[in-house]
Amino acid sequence: MEGYKYDLAEDRLKSFTRSAIRTKVMLCLLAGDLNARDLEKKLGSRVSTILHTIKDMTNDKMVAKTSQGYALTNLGRIQALILMELVNTITVLDERQDFWLTHDMSGIPVEMQMKIGMLDQLDLVEGDPIALLRAQDYFMKKVLDSREIRGVSPIIIPGYAEAMAIPARKGAKVDLILTDKILKIVSKEYPDLIKELMGLDNFRLYRIKNDIKVAFTVTDADLYLGLFRLDGTYDIGQDLFCMGQGAVAWGLELFKYYRDLSEPLQDKDIF
Repeated sequence: MEGYKYDLAEDRLKSFTRSAIRTKVMLCLLAGDLNARDLEKKLGSRVSTILHTIKDMTNDKMVAKTSQGYALTNLGRIQALILMELVNTITVLDERQDFWLTHDMSGIPVEMQMKIGMLDQLDLVEGDPIALLRAQDYFMKKVLDSREIRGVSPIIIPGYAEAMAIPARKGAKVDLILTDKILKIVSKEYPDLIKELMGLDNFRLYRIKNDIKVAFTVTDADLYLGLFRLDGTYDIGQDLFCMGQGAVAWGLELFKYYRDLSEPLQDKDIF
């Protein structure tokens, strides 16, 4: 059945890659109507080549003539959106190929892996022999002025609890999901701090019983993502710092996935 579906879609799939001009025209028109001269400036191709391509795309019902120039049809827009997502995904995977190949991605559900192109603005923050916790230090400095913080953690990092407390005391909305193991550690090591935070209206704590293979924090501006290595140990020396609203939206969706697997806690559930 799957092979049969491919046969039905084969011509359309090949059209994505058979012509770079065709592909770039589709992506350019996602932003709105453009005439041939506009496309010439954006693509750096001759008008005659562009018009020939548009003629083919018009015949395929992907592009239509408008008073402003040319626009994607409904069919063209949907395919262009899929194409843009594919381009972003390939770019994200290629830019940090070594990271993705050497880490366990099972903590990211399949539906979120398919959307990983949303992390198209990212940097890899790495530690070194002199500063092993550079990635964590970078994260904790960045998070201090955040207005919203949502985190999931199966690990404990020195200074993490205190770092979360600072923005919470300033009124930031802070939601944290901790595994049973980590919850027991922080409630034992930071009992007064946890009691203080649990008394704030803007702080919520959740317990997740599942073993998870991802640690991340999403703020109102950024996403900080850490993964386990393939040998099962957490990579404390590398974090992905992802910027932009696409990364925030991706992080919020991943947080919701884990929140749905968690239970909210009150003081009586901890102490």
